[in-house]
Amino acid sequence: MRKSSNRPARFIRARHANVCPETGRQIQVGDECAYYPATGQAFHSDSKAAEEVRGQAFAKSWGMADANY
Repeated sequence: MRKSSNRPARFIRARHANVCPETGRQIQVGDECAYYPATGQAFHSDSKAAEEVRGQAFAKSWGMADANY
């Protein structure tokens, strides 16, 4: 599958079992995880990377200045 570097990170449901590269925690099939299309990596929902995705989504939804920082 081709990786797309111009798509923003987002939350998805895991289709495959995986290990978070940041925390080392298991990501089971069906778990919510933060997916970064540019690198093809999925991060556990408790990771700092996932928190960053949540923060960007919040900022964008409220039209905050740092939404696309």
